[in-house]
Amino acid sequence: MQVTVIIRPTPEEVARLTFDAGQRIVFGRGPGCDVRLPDTSVSHRHAYLCAESGEFLLFDEGSTNGTLVGGVRIAARASRIVRSGDVIRMGRMSVELLMESVPVTRDVAASTRDLALLILERELGAAGADTATAIRVVEGADRGQCVRLSEGSSGCTIGRGQECDFVLADVDASREHARIYLQGDVVTVRDLGSKNGTWVGAVRIASDDDVVWRGPAMMRVGKTVLALDRPVHEALARIERAQDDRIELEEKVTLNSISQAAATPLPVPVPLGKPSRTVDGAIQPSTSRIPRMTAPPSHGAPSRWVVFETMVIIASVVVLVLSLAGLVWLLHG
Repeated sequence: MQVTVIIRPTPEEVARLTFDAGQRIVFGRGPGCDVRLPDTSVSHRHAYLCAESGEFLLFDEGSTNGTLVGGVRIAARASRIVRSGDVIRMGRMSVELLMESVPVTRDVAASTRDLALLILERELGAAGADTATAIRVVEGADRGQCVRLSEGSSGCTIGRGQECDFVLADVDASREHARIYLQGDVVTVRDLGSKNGTWVGAVRIASDDDVVWRGPAMMRVGKTVLALDRPVHEALARIERAQDDRIELEEKVTLNSISQAAATPLPVPVPLGKPSRTVDGAIQPSTSRIPRMTAPPSHGAPSRWVVFETMVIIASVVVLVLSLAGLVWLLHG
């Protein structure tokens, strides 16, 4: 049994990554994650999935915007059981989990990077941005000139000759100086036996040898210095360096524990009631009711207690009057 992650930034499926069921699968936008989700609403390490006691548990790693399963949020640093077919939302990104018997993905690190680039390329393209890989002159007589690279076996030839794909006005460049290839995500440079050599960064390329050209390094041909423009790669790097983007989630928020297959809200405490335990040991709130206050007596007919008090008061007054009368009689007797 393997775990397949289907990434769905939109209802349209983008791609799948399949992992061994015993592997811990880390989700996030950081370059070290197994499933890279290129969006600033996703934390660098957002969540991870692991197998435990025959179940699959999804842990939130204290993410900024939380992890939701089926619209229900997992508490920070807590987990819940997930099953095949569950849809997980992390920030603005959504993935679907499938537990199935299929071959695992080879070279997961490269595959998840390519997938992140594909997602960004679609988003940038939809926004009208130019996503093409290009080479641009940053120093030399042709400064500001650029040419797009296209995938293919022929590559892009650079040199002083008019037959080249990128013609340079540099007398120190050979007629056919170097050739640049774009194959998928990889850009390589080959020196064509030039007189003054071809440099990528601080390394001179041997004739007829292929060297991978990565963005930060510059390429030098004669007195011309060229840069590699990769808008999608640059966008991915900016997203990875950015701070988490807080978003508002409209889904209901409840707490989950490791043993819960579905989230349930915490019970509301009931005052003056003792908790009771169920067979499985879970504490349940007492159903004892709060004592009610006795209603005050109405102002209608007088009660027996009121009549008795009135008679006592009258008798006390009569006794007091008789006592005073007896005192007066004794004084004048």
